[in-house]
Amino acid sequence: MSESPSSPAPYEVSCSEKVRQELLSCAAKAQEQGLGHEYLASLKEFDLRLRIYPQFGDPLTDLNLKPAQLWIGVVWPLVLRYSLDEERRLIMVVAAFVLLPRRSA
Repeated sequence: MSESPSSPAPYEVSCSEKVRQELLSCAAKAQEQGLGHEYLASLKEFDLRLRIYPQFGDPLTDLNLKPAQLWIGVVWPLVLRYSLDEERRLIMVVAAFVLLPRRSA
């Protein structure tokens, strides 16, 4: 599917090596808990949402680097904190994903 001329450019998403290592650690924990598939699906959904509509989460605070804001988003079983710079269309993952407990049936 190609972008139409009126479609906005996707946001650029990045994270530090520290966050990447924490993601790997969370992946191992998810696998141990039998949530490997859910973890992978959540990562993919986060990637899609952050690139297209990062405002799906909730703003936490304004950052000193105006106009960026710190946001939090949830796609079970993960929680993600990220900075959002609307003007530059930049997302920076600032904290590792946190595994939420298994849903009760």
